Amino acid sequence: MVFTYRKRIFQATWLLLLLCSIHGMAMGQPTRLIRDMGGRSVRIPDKIKSVYVNNHCDILVYAFDPAIAVNRITKISDAASRFFPKQFLAKPVTDPQGALEEIIKLHPDVVLWSVEVSPQAIDEANRLQAKINIPVVLLELNMTKYKATFAFLGQLLSRPAKAQELIGFVKTYIDAIQQRARQIPANRRVRIYYAESPDGLSTDPSGSKHSQIIDFVGASNVAKVGIAPGTGLAKVSMEQVMIWQPEVILVWTVNADRLVTYKHILSDPLWKNIRAVKSGRVYQIPWLPFGWFDRPPGPNRIPGTIWTANLLYPAIFKYDMVKVTQEYFQKFYHVHLSAAQAKTVLNPKPQL
Repeated sequence: MVFTYRKRIFQATWLLLLLCSIHGMAMGQPTRLIRDMGGRSVRIPDKIKSVYVNNHCDILVYAFDPAIAVNRITKISDAASRFFPKQFLAKPVTDPQGALEEIIKLHPDVVLWSVEVSPQAIDEANRLQAKINIPVVLLELNMTKYKATFAFLGQLLSRPAKAQELIGFVKTYIDAIQQRARQIPANRRVRIYYAESPDGLSTDPSGSKHSQIIDFVGASNVAKVGIAPGTGLAKVSMEQVMIWQPEVILVWTVNADRLVTYKHILSDPLWKNIRAVKSGRVYQIPWLPFGWFDRPPGPNRIPGTIWTANLLYPAIFKYDMVKVTQEYFQKFYHVHLSAAQAKTVLNPKPQL
């Protein structure tokens, strides 16, 4: 009896939330019909005042308007929190895949969902929209399409000037890197191992969205393993790394503030036989306020691309990374960094 009663209460609450969401779209407010980045026709409010961010597009939306999202997805470390206002930090951290109850309770005008567009993603967006009766708008996640994504968001959120500012940054740096990287001969491409997990023995091969920067800047990913589904992190053996003998090791770690993976690779005897370790070419990827390589797979990959290109090919990509970092933080995070602060972000200093 108790179980039945609770079930009825839950169903009634769910129905009430759903009716509220339907009511919000039926009040006669002006609407417009758009085509999202998945090619779907979606009717949205003419003036969007709030959005629910899904699947790691919170950083992308934050660049346009720090206040417009009703939630956030990405967890922010204590060290990174100083880059964001208290109002943003106070937003509820929600499930990256979007729990139905959470979305309806927060009552956004639209749900923004960043994906690598595919028939499956389109089908999932249609099913979610039908369940919550709130417009679901797909954004393209692929880093090679950021200009189109920025232009689309500028139109969607009625912020075309901000879109042009972000597009200009991509044109200045990312487009130039892509063009020059294509001209690097195969026999001159730096051979990279992307070390992940605490022991460094997880990685992502070429073709994975998690290692996209390596291919983009004209380097060669040594990992010859299958692309792991979901979050990636394909396990490899120390013997495989020894066979690959990378020239450079780029390091990412969950415990970025403690540089666990970086310290392990430099101190573990097994790694001392790897060419990159012998030559002192092991580099911790910058991680403030978020990892610059792929986790989360958002616009934080933009400065990561510039940093990687400059690191691997300084004679080709001659960037003042302090100035680039200051410019990026101002345009994407609305933060003015001093030169000293930019240097700290660029150069994590582990105590070994």
